[in-house]
Amino acid sequence: MKEIIVPGNEKKELKILVNDNEDFAITVNENSELRLMIVYTSEDKDSKINFNINLRENSKLDFINLQKFSITTDNEIKREAKLEKNSSFNLFDLNFGGKLTNSNVNANLDGENSRFEHFAVFIGNKEQKFDFSVNAFHNAPYTYSNMLTKGALNDKSKSFYKGLIKINKNASNSNGYQKHDAILLNENAESNSIPKLEIDNNEVRCTHGSSVSQIDEDKMFYVMSRGLDEKEAKITLVKGFLQEIIDKVNFGELDELIHDKIK
Repeated sequence: MKEIIVPGNEKKELKILVNDNEDFAITVNENSELRLMIVYTSEDKDSKINFNINLRENSKLDFINLQKFSITTDNEIKREAKLEKNSSFNLFDLNFGGKLTNSNVNANLDGENSRFEHFAVFIGNKEQKFDFSVNAFHNAPYTYSNMLTKGALNDKSKSFYKGLIKINKNASNSNGYQKHDAILLNENAESNSIPKLEIDNNEVRCTHGSSVSQIDEDKMFYVMSRGLDEKEAKITLVKGFLQEIIDKVNFGELDELIHDKIK
């Protein structure tokens, strides 16, 4: 197991390349911040990667998860996080590769005023499959979760999203939001989602939603009338669809990755 420990009252930035099975233990101590980028690449082997994350009081973790596995591999990435008082966990989950991707996140908001935000992007083509499980467990008052997943699917690619916001009895004045949106670029593509709320306290605010749509032909016609060919028009519309999350990540390589996935 690889340990990443940020001492108290420090800021750290790390980038790690992963191409095999790995287990990570991450601890961000009191009043500290970590900006972590994990890039996954593998040509010919399946991978399982686990993260055990502990965020101490007043700590912050910005985690960019960039999955670029070979389209012939299966991969499973699990994140289990425990958040203490006033801590913040921001997870940017970017999925482009893999034959079958299992992406799992459990955020345990154990401390008062802890916050979890999850912004995910996926783009699939050929016969790729994406399986997402994103769960926020509110175990203390004044906790906050916000989970947004958006993706585009081409060819025979598929996605399945399961999301849960659980508000426990002692988590009064908590807020939870989740939404999953997918756009289909081909009639053979498929997207399914099951967003769930479990609320055991009346003094909370929670919403959830899901949508699946096809690319708008009128918008395609308009964009192509401005001089773009069909591929460039699709790329433009998909980037517009994903822009809300792209702006939050502020990561230049996304443009290239989106361009490579759409035909």
